[in-house]
Amino acid sequence: MASYILPSKGAFQKHSSGEAGSPFSQPVQPRRDNFGYDENGWPLFAMPEPEAKAKPLPSTPSSDDDGEGREDFDLNNVQLTAEDYERHHDADKQMRELLAGAVGDGEGAAGTTREEGDDVVKGFAKDIRLMPHQVRGVHWMRERESGRKRGGILADDMGLGKTVQTLARIVEGQPTAAEKRLYKGGTLIICPLAVMEQWATECRTKTENGLLKVTTHHGPKRAKSAKELRNYDVVITTFQVLVSEHKAKTTGKSSPGSDSDSDVPLPIKRSRALAKERAPALFDLKWLRVVIDEAQNIKNRKTQAAEAAYSLTAKFRWCLTGTPIQNNVDELYSLFKFLRAKPLDDWSVFRSRVSVEVTEGRTGIAMKRLHVILKAIMLRRTKNATIDGKPILNLPERNVDVVECEFDSDERAFYTALEAKTSVAVSKFITPGTVLASYQRILTLLLGLRQACDHPSLVVTRMRADEDVLEEETNNIDSDAEADGLADLLAGMGLNGQKKSDAEQKQTVQQSQSYKGLTGLPPSSAKIRMILKLLAEIDERSAKKEKTIVFSQFTRFLDIIERFLVNAGVKYTRYDGTMSAAKREEVLHTIRTSKTIRVILISFKAGSTGLNLTCCNNVILTDLWWNPALEDQAFDRAHRLGQQLDVNIYKLTISATIEDRILTLQTQKRELAEAALSGTGVKNMKLTMSDIMYLFKMG
Repeated sequence: MASYILPSKGAFQKHSSGEAGSPFSQPVQPRRDNFGYDENGWPLFAMPEPEAKAKPLPSTPSSDDDGEGREDFDLNNVQLTAEDYERHHDADKQMRELLAGAVGDGEGAAGTTREEGDDVVKGFAKDIRLMPHQVRGVHWMRERESGRKRGGILADDMGLGKTVQTLARIVEGQPTAAEKRLYKGGTLIICPLAVMEQWATECRTKTENGLLKVTTHHGPKRAKSAKELRNYDVVITTFQVLVSEHKAKTTGKSSPGSDSDSDVPLPIKRSRALAKERAPALFDLKWLRVVIDEAQNIKNRKTQAAEAAYSLTAKFRWCLTGTPIQNNVDELYSLFKFLRAKPLDDWSVFRSRVSVEVTEGRTGIAMKRLHVILKAIMLRRTKNATIDGKPILNLPERNVDVVECEFDSDERAFYTALEAKTSVAVSKFITPGTVLASYQRILTLLLGLRQACDHPSLVVTRMRADEDVLEEETNNIDSDAEADGLADLLAGMGLNGQKKSDAEQKQTVQQSQSYKGLTGLPPSSAKIRMILKLLAEIDERSAKKEKTIVFSQFTRFLDIIERFLVNAGVKYTRYDGTMSAAKREEVLHTIRTSKTIRVILISFKAGSTGLNLTCCNNVILTDLWWNPALEDQAFDRAHRLGQQLDVNIYKLTISATIEDRILTLQTQKRELAEAALSGTGVKNMKLTMSDIMYLFKMG
């Protein structure tokens, strides 16, 4: 539109035939009043206020990076157009503009010419070869650790080998003599507990024997001082330990239970002597390189994990994540803060120059500013991308089948009664002015309906074992953000420790007393019957060779499934957040190597990211996730590099229940995280009150 109405240059300017040197022969200078004109002839009263020109950012090293300097990006020279100042609140356009032209630009700058032998990394085991996209990724990472560049975001799709590319950089980029004098620590890798041992195994098996000294820094026997960690080239730790040692550094006390091997914090009483013994070793070292795997774990700048990550001292910093943005652009701030990407690593600057612009609808301005940094420091390739006209990966097919399970008469009666009672309860929370304060309770009511689709007893007996399903944000919902975290919350919605009233509990138990189960077993359910049927069909068609992952958000449901598997003579193993790191590795080894154990039960929180389970080519999803991007993460445990068979995914659902409506909303919001990165469009990423009312059939 601007190109049609832009006036000829000088059309609005005053002209004079005065002589040279006359005041009227000089160009009219822009003025900020109703009578000024800009250099293109626009009347200034029709234009928005221009950006204030900030002073050039200093190029001298800042005090918190030990004289190594930080990468500065100039946001003041962004070329803005009239269209950028237009106000709109289209989230589709916001995310499309955010990454269009930004993702992967740095790859080309690193050089794309392929030469013979460039897939070989000096120091890697002889049989390890990089794929073409990994070769280019390693070149890009090398370039991002040169000059004043200090790392970046490797945001490749899950399964494209972020680990092996990072390991190649670690091997190639070992410290120089000068660096060793300043940085006594090698490379620190921070990751979820579920993949800690996997990282250690990759470091040991993909490199030449003895090349890297590797240790895992976790549990009660971990190193007590920084001096011990100096002896290793690679130190691998978890977010829990990072938070614990950061607390010890700042307060002198470590977090309760953070030294445990479990993902679930335990109320452990710690003696003063033990607390003193646990010195903040991670923070007493200057690291050459810090790598945060699954970096979406620090997306919330207010969390302890994010604050701890900011406090580490390092020369190079890397974020590995397949989902750098899940809900909104503010999540990028935390990554910028960790990476020291000036000036957007300062919240006041990020807020004023990005967040406020988005809030007020001027997303064009915000996106162009973000592009300045993103196209320099982030690299992302998707599974369907191509190199030289050829697909990056030739993965087997991934077939997703939505399988309808039929309630029996007792299950249907139970669900119908629960739904009616829930609708009455929800109606009490939609009084104007009280909705935000009731979000947590509303989520709990939604949870009950979803649990009833799995098994009635999940509603009757609410076990603490399922409390880990709720994300940390449950305790931090605030009205200012209009529950920004709701998409995440419903993605992992579970128990929040809020007990039902005695009246509610009594009524639910009375409704369930007529429900009859199998002799010697807990009551069956539609989904349990379907799980057993599918497992039998898989065994029959594959001659008992194919293996299956069974996912559930509710550990209590996994407990029930186990009893039916035992009764049916199905051998299985189980992986959940209560297990120690050693036990987890034992379970993974079993499912990968055993010929008789062909089923693994996995709780979503513990095993939805990071795990490599290409030994399984069947996935049964027992309950639906609100955010379909999280489902994709679970599917990618099997559908990833190394899979040789077609992957069959079965999403179990109950018709005429809340799950029908969740499937509909999934379809409407399918692009939640995936499209935000691919630039193909994204719908509203929040769970709106309209969505909630729809889920309760009240919309």
